[in-house]
Amino acid sequence: MLTDRYGLTVSTASAAARNAYVEGCDLLLTVYPGAAAALDRAIAADADFALAHIAKARARQLAGDISAMRESLAAAQALAEGLPARDLSHIEVFRLLFSGQGAAALTGIRAHLETWPRDALVLSLAANQGGLIGMSGLSGREQELANFLDGLATHYGDDWWFNAHYGMALSEVGQHEVARPRIERSVAQYPRNAYAAHAFAHL
Repeated sequence: MLTDRYGLTVSTASAAARNAYVEGCDLLLTVYPGAAAALDRAIAADADFALAHIAKARARQLAGDISAMRESLAAAQALAEGLPARDLSHIEVFRLLFSGQGAAALTGIRAHLETWPRDALVLSLAANQGGLIGMSGLSGREQELANFLDGLATHYGDDWWFNAHYGMALSEVGQHEVARPRIERSVAQYPRNAYAAHAFAHL
């Protein structure tokens, strides 16, 4: 069975679809241009690849195209029957987010990550200062975010995407000397990493 970059099984038998999906997810995770085009290639290779449709919905949301986001969400939901539990939970988290149910989405993220901690695209919804924890408006949210990522750090090791976000969270609570090497490694490991550059600027 095919897997994504984090070792999670993906619901496609097409290597071309998997490769384009991984590329699209990396571009989403780094806030780098080209995610939607990569996900279009994944869908062209396998029109029934539900995770590619939901990732494209996220790309469209970030681009401010809400109508197109809803189309992609509907396409993913239409393909949900018979999907593995991880895929169904993944899609549900995004459905909650897209419908404006931020608190329920965050609860869903926490539950999802208990079983699939390396589902980075789901984690990304709460992993930065503009995510569901960082934008909560609650006192102590910076420390809550750092604690949240600290609880997942053993699952990611020296992963470049996680290093950028964990490093940023640590820097925001004053742990600059711990944050710096993580952010610097992230930039070195994956130079097309807009979020890591942003984290480095904050540091």
